Amino acid sequence: MQLKRTIRLVQHRISRSRPQYTLYASVLFSLALLLCRVIHTGSNLRVSLIWNLFLAYVPFAITRWMEKHPEQIKNRYNWYGCFICWLLFIPNAPYILTDLFHLFDGGVPLWFDLFVIFSFAWNGMMLGYISIRSMENMWSQRHSRWPAWLFTFPVMFLCGMGVYIGRFLRYNSWDIVKDPLTLLGDMRDIVLHPWENRSAWAFTICMGVFLSLMYPLVKKQHS
Repeated sequence: MQLKRTIRLVQHRISRSRPQYTLYASVLFSLALLLCRVIHTGSNLRVSLIWNLFLAYVPFAITRWMEKHPEQIKNRYNWYGCFICWLLFIPNAPYILTDLFHLFDGGVPLWFDLFVIFSFAWNGMMLGYISIRSMENMWSQRHSRWPAWLFTFPVMFLCGMGVYIGRFLRYNSWDIVKDPLTLLGDMRDIVLHPWENRSAWAFTICMGVFLSLMYPLVKKQHS
């Protein structure tokens, strides 16, 4: 009898955590593809994808920690401190999509590089979406009068702007501490001179709409 209860408990936990285990398996698949590429070419050309995926994992780790330690974030200063850190790192999740720009660098068949880059991008996107869903839930609990879309849409478009700043202006999340004045100056120019920076706004809008359209599909799976 005790054995049956234990088996049911294990099955329940596996079933509840299946999306998480699937994501971890997907990450391992990406790493295996990258290892094959390194062995085949003798080049570390795509190894930076690991760092990019780690940066995409940071906001996921922040929301996981917040969910597991609610007593640590009861204080609003602690909560908003975590939220700001999360907001600075969340653009790293969709950023990996732009590594597809390097698809034609060569060294392996084109189709294989497509799998390598897109698998990392997919995992980064999933980490980001799961993290956004978690933060949306926590935000809704704290601001129950706010409709969910009033949180989600701004985050998606801020992600779009963050990806543009990272890919084309070559900033990263650490620059808000290391070189804040230059970063804020460039962001001010984008905001105050939208026509001169229309490519930045076009990219931001396209990325924001793209992320917003995909999000409900992931949100439904993690409700």
